[in-house]
Amino acid sequence: MDKLIVVASTHWDREWYRTFQDFQIRLCDLVNQVLDLLEKDEEFLCYTFDGQAVVLDDYLEIFPENEERIRTLVKEGRLVFGPLYNLPDEFLSGGEGLIRNFLIGDEMCRMIGGKMNAGYVPDNFGHISQLPQILRGVGLDTVFFFRGTNIETLKKKEFYWTAPDGSSVLGEYMLLGYWSLKSWGDLGVSVEDHFLTAYNALKTTSRLGTVLLINGSDHLYQDPDFTKKLKTVRAAFPDLSILNGSIEDYADLAKAAAKDVTDLPVIHGELRDFRYGPDPTSVTSSRSPLKRLLFVTLAEIERYAEPLASMAASFPGSEAYPSGFFRKIWKRMLTSLAHDGIAGCSIDDVMKDIETYIVHARQTTRRIVQLKLEELVGRLDTRQLGEDEQYLVLYNPHPFTYTGITRQRIAIAKGEPGYKDFRIRDIEGREIPYELVSVSEDIVTQEYLYSSKEGKHRTVYEVLFRVEDLPPMGIHPYVVVKSRMLDKRLDERYVRLQGSHPTIENQFYRIRVNADASISVLDRESGKWHENLNAYVGRGEVGDEYQHVSPLFDLHTFAELRSVAVVNNAPLSQRLRITAEMLIPDGMDKRMIGRGKERKVCRIETDVAIYEGVKRIDIDVVIDNPSSDHILYAKFPTSFDEGRDYSYVSFDEVVRDNRILGFDPRLKSTQSLLKPMQKYAGVRGRDGNMNIAAKGIYEYHTKETAEGMDFYVTLLRSTSYLFHGLPLSWLDLQHTTTPVVATAGSKELGKSALKYALFLNVEKIAKDAETYLYPLWGIDVIRNVEAEREVIHDAKTEHGFSFIRIDSEDIILSAMKKPERGDGVLVRFYNLRDERVVTTLRTLLELKDCRYCDLLERPTGQADFSGHEVHLDVGAKKVMTLWMEWREQNGQD
Repeated sequence: MDKLIVVASTHWDREWYRTFQDFQIRLCDLVNQVLDLLEKDEEFLCYTFDGQAVVLDDYLEIFPENEERIRTLVKEGRLVFGPLYNLPDEFLSGGEGLIRNFLIGDEMCRMIGGKMNAGYVPDNFGHISQLPQILRGVGLDTVFFFRGTNIETLKKKEFYWTAPDGSSVLGEYMLLGYWSLKSWGDLGVSVEDHFLTAYNALKTTSRLGTVLLINGSDHLYQDPDFTKKLKTVRAAFPDLSILNGSIEDYADLAKAAAKDVTDLPVIHGELRDFRYGPDPTSVTSSRSPLKRLLFVTLAEIERYAEPLASMAASFPGSEAYPSGFFRKIWKRMLTSLAHDGIAGCSIDDVMKDIETYIVHARQTTRRIVQLKLEELVGRLDTRQLGEDEQYLVLYNPHPFTYTGITRQRIAIAKGEPGYKDFRIRDIEGREIPYELVSVSEDIVTQEYLYSSKEGKHRTVYEVLFRVEDLPPMGIHPYVVVKSRMLDKRLDERYVRLQGSHPTIENQFYRIRVNADASISVLDRESGKWHENLNAYVGRGEVGDEYQHVSPLFDLHTFAELRSVAVVNNAPLSQRLRITAEMLIPDGMDKRMIGRGKERKVCRIETDVAIYEGVKRIDIDVVIDNPSSDHILYAKFPTSFDEGRDYSYVSFDEVVRDNRILGFDPRLKSTQSLLKPMQKYAGVRGRDGNMNIAAKGIYEYHTKETAEGMDFYVTLLRSTSYLFHGLPLSWLDLQHTTTPVVATAGSKELGKSALKYALFLNVEKIAKDAETYLYPLWGIDVIRNVEAEREVIHDAKTEHGFSFIRIDSEDIILSAMKKPERGDGVLVRFYNLRDERVVTTLRTLLELKDCRYCDLLERPTGQADFSGHEVHLDVGAKKVMTLWMEWREQNGQD
């Protein structure tokens, strides 16, 4: 007998084609109706709330008096929330963002009394390769989804999905979506016929004899005749077992059936096949300024604020870890990471709200960074500083030593005795050459606890200088020696002696500019010229916020060089400024098959910089876009032997190919060229590699050429609509529920600033990308003899310290934070290699205890530790979390 579970549900987008404020009214009305239905109808066994828990916050904000009603129904298993806080976009959240989504979802569900233990991710725009490992890490062994594959590939709807580390979950492709019984019996067919059509479509693709049907869809209220319709189909089909239940109930059913089936296929890798319908892979470039804001905010939370707060809280007499503020920050971020939110496929008012969520999270984050740095540097002994000296203290956010060029701001108070210049020395007294980048004046407000605030006038110097072997995950001071005399004549002499030619070079690269404003780079180590890199290419865009669609009558546009300037040519750095223009058609024609007739000038200013001793080329781009409905790429031709493209995405380096499936006349669809990236991407061959690390660029694509492969990153994608162009669903012939809405904000008119870096033939791109994406953070410290703060009495810490060090550079840090429950510090890291890494983690403070944890921070086993060391054996592509508890510094437990 086939076993069926009918799930009563709604798919709830918190905000989308209407604002959250609008949808919250509908949400509250919907939940009130569901509560009444469940309480009045004992035969209505279970209602599932779409795999997320954010609706609890949103509903209880308005109806706190109904919390106990919800608790009762949750305890009875009749109302189900979670396991996520909010349904995310997996390719934009980042690995840590996904983990926190499950972590805070779990916390919310525990507070209300229960959680759905099934991996329900119904509407996410594709799925990352490491999702099975993350699901296993939060205690889930199943996954259910609608987007990312199709039945032609799978043949049957059930399978095992395995992550790169070997973690595996039982999966089901919901080929009829999360709406198989939407508007049940109300679409011109009877309740029985609607049910039978859906059942037959799923039965023929099942290996397990189990069928999941869902009564619900986007923002739909629960049908009050649900149990009546269940009785109708039970009577009509007595040979079937038809039950009302949750996704978890169905997961248990499927797992039990799978035990008796030996031929379930196993699939691997990311799931991004969208041939069955609209191509939502383009959301990785929709509203690109929002993506760049996302990147810097997540970086500041994950790599600066949380680690600094963890360090500060670990020392005796410190301020408490600001758990409440981090919970607020992460809830704001997770709300913004919803698949229709951060993806940029909503109306303009919603996108303004999403930006506000992130901005507010960043404001709190930056203040925590400042306060915790001040708390940590307050432990440094400043009594040795002279009258004309102050510290510049640098924080290294990496678990490995840092060597390279750093860009920092040094602020010197104005007034007597009128300092005009300074020197930088390391803690041993050696002078550090620096390069002056800019000088400005500002006023900072100094606040006090018990007296009035005051404004401090300062001169702010932006400088570049080289650091050597900066200790990992800790702070290190440099001495700024202030001078009353201005001494820049030696620097002026160097400037005078500079040659006059539109090229720059260091020991790694020589760079020249081409007529199309691209650059050609000589790799001095290999002797090979890489031609026409970072060439700007424009094409038409007649798609929408979801999908990139090329006009049938497209027009390719290219940049023309207008000027080149060498804006810096100093020993530590050299910089070219390249000004270019493109003539770009404005808009699309009325039939949406060609481009507009009017052309407008798009001005692009590019700074290309190289640094002494650094094997990296920094590229800063400002695009002044006057036109709508086009897409702008930076193109990087490569010619490596057997070159393959790849990108980093959430704990994995995913190698891809250029195989594009042909047009499917039945589905009227084709495969997208666009591919996701986080942090970095590139092309690797037998004879070299080319890599791009980017601060907030999430999309690239490649094209094969006679010489090798062209690599493109998407810099800007201008569209005019949230959605348009698909009148009927490709599966059930129902009219699409996505409204056609014009969106002026998605046109991306005006100036956009982007930052990315080019790496040629680097040995370890992951480490090099980390040092570019997460730079050193500096803070000024003046002498403070009066502050009787405890100085850490350790040879390495009196003048700075290293809190955590991991001996292997193949292990990448993901997070350092206080646990959600209890004391101590959690450190999460991952291995990108295809083989295990055996290494040692070293700590500043002596360990009292150390345990492994899962991703919900539950202990899973004892770690091998002694004193200040933890001995690690990190499996291939493995994500690992350690909980550490410190011994009292006086030696007492």
